[in-house]
Formats: sequence, structure tokens, C-alpha cells
Amino acid sequence: MAAAPMADVELREYRPGDETAILATFNLVFREVCGDSYVDRTLERWRWEFADNPQGMRVMLAVTSDGLVAGQYAGVPMRVWSAQHGRELSFFHAVDSMVHPDYRKGLRKKSLFIEVAERYFETWGGVADELGFGYPVRPAWRVGERYLGYRLVRTLDFLRRPTGAVPSDSPVTVDVVEAFPREVDALFAEARQHCACTTVKDARYLDWRYAACPDVDYFLLWAHRWGRPAGSCVLRTEGGLVPATATIGDILIDPTDSETLPAIVQRCDELAVTAGCTHLMTVQNPQVAVGRAFAEIGFTPEPSATWLERKLGSRDFTSGLTQEWLAENWAYALGDSDLF
Repeated sequence: MAAAPMADVELREYRPGDETAILATFNLVFREVCGDSYVDRTLERWRWEFADNPQGMRVMLAVTSDGLVAGQYAGVPMRVWSAQHGRELSFFHAVDSMVHPDYRKGLRKKSLFIEVAERYFETWGGVADELGFGYPVRPAWRVGERYLGYRLVRTLDFLRRPTGAVPSDSPVTVDVVEAFPREVDALFAEARQHCACTTVKDARYLDWRYAACPDVDYFLLWAHRWGRPAGSCVLRTEGGLVPATATIGDILIDPTDSETLPAIVQRCDELAVTAGCTHLMTVQNPQVAVGRAFAEIGFTPEPSATWLERKLGSRDFTSGLTQEWLAENWAYALGDSDLF
């Protein structure tokens, strides 16, 4: 099939009402990639991820004169605490990049994907957001590294542990809750003292990211000791990156507290076994305190390439945070992304 003409394509930001055309192209593209197992993205999911994000919307489109979305580069912004700056920064997670099949070839020197991405960077990079990151699939990584300034932070390992572990004798109680209590704000303020770089995990963010998510069933775990907050965790027992494996996608603890993490993991273990999972897993930076704490209770690294290799990359705009610094200091988590 001949490529569609590019002359009628306009690069612009999202406008109200574009979501219907965005989803039409999105579902066409990803149904082609994923095959028969693909489930169409819904309008409810799109609104939650983009329109309802408390940090705003970042959607750059290539739109034809008749309203077809020929391409998209989008991001999900989030507040990130940086001890190096002594303040919050704004990172965006790059998501849902796509080009309509009819617009993947043409006479332009640059691909439409690159043009849309560059316009996105010009609009928000260093203006609204200091740094962008993502876990691109291999073809997108090659293009991003060559043309868009993507640089490798780390090729991920998955930290895994068999379920059915010896119960913890920790005095910490862990409850499944519908939403995290407001005390999580103070818990984060304390926990961030042990983090050089981490997503701001306050009630506003956690409510949107997990409690309000319309199409994923998360277990929200709240840990407390003698009535005082001790930690929070988010677990997913279905639809993870590894079969028969429950995933801890978000964790908020004081890593110097030796009682809370074992208690949380024990509760996760119980939920995982009930769901028929044979393993627990998480993704943590092995160089930071939380990553080391998981290793100390029996989580061992396995290359993500055992299943499907995942690379974490970043592009800096104005943060000054190098990939080397991020690899040593960033307490990233799968919950920061759409992989969880």
C-alpha cells in the first residue's frame, strides 16, 4: 500500500474531543502489534490516564485535515522529589507513541514519529518538565537512542522470590484498604529523607494512580504499628510482566525499619498464593536502600530478558541529572509507569 500524503498533517497539542480519534488509531496500531489477545483501550481508561492526571496533560498529535490521528507522542507527568535540588521536579513517563500504518512511510527526511516527538520536546521539555523517561520496546529504543536523545539508565532485572515463605513475626499489621489514609502524606515526608530521587507518593498521587484506575485491580496495603503509620504498598496479582507472578509495583517504607517490609511482603505473599501465583516480584534500583532491603529478605535478581528485556532510559532537559547519577540514586518503581 502506498504511503498516505503528508502535506495535510498538522502537528499540534491535544484539543477537547480528539480522544475518539486518538483511540481509533491507538486500538488499530496496538491490535496489529499484540494480535488476538489485545483488548481495546477504553475512553474511561484514556480519561483517567490523561485528562484526570492531577499533574496535567501532555499529548502531541499529528492530525490530518479530516481528523484522523496519524501519530502521537504522549507523556504522563509526575512530581519527583530530588534531594540534590532540595525541591520537587517534574518528570514525564513517555507512553502510547504510535504512527498510523498509512503514515509510516513517506518522502519526508524524518519519520512522522520523530517529528511528533521533537515537537513534544519543544513544547514541554525544559518548560513544564525537567526530565523524561520510559521503558520503550526495542524498535522504539533504537530510534529514540539514535534520533531523540534517549540514554540508558539501566537494563532491568526483576527481583523475585517464591511464594509460601516462612511467616514474619513482625509486630506490624498490614491491612487491605480501598484508599490510602491521609496520613500517607506524613509517611512520605519521613520516607523521602532516605531517598535522593523518588516519585512524590502523597495521597493525591496515590488516589489517582491506583484507587481511581478504572481497569486494573490493585491491592492497596496499609501497614501500621500500634496505631502509627509504618508503610504502604501496591500489589497486582494478575496481568503482570511475568506469568504466575504477583508484582509489588509501589512501596513506601523507611528502609531502616527492619520490621515493616517483612510484614508487607508476608501479606503480599498471602494474597499471591490465594490468586494462584508461584512467585512475588518487584523492580527496584539495586543501588538504593529500598532495593537493598528487598535483597536482604530473599528477593534475587533475574534478567528481564528471561521474559522480555526492559530498558529504562531517560532524556534530560534541565534537571542536570545524568544517567549515571540516576542509576545510583533514583528509587524508581514499576508503578511510575504503565507497565504495572
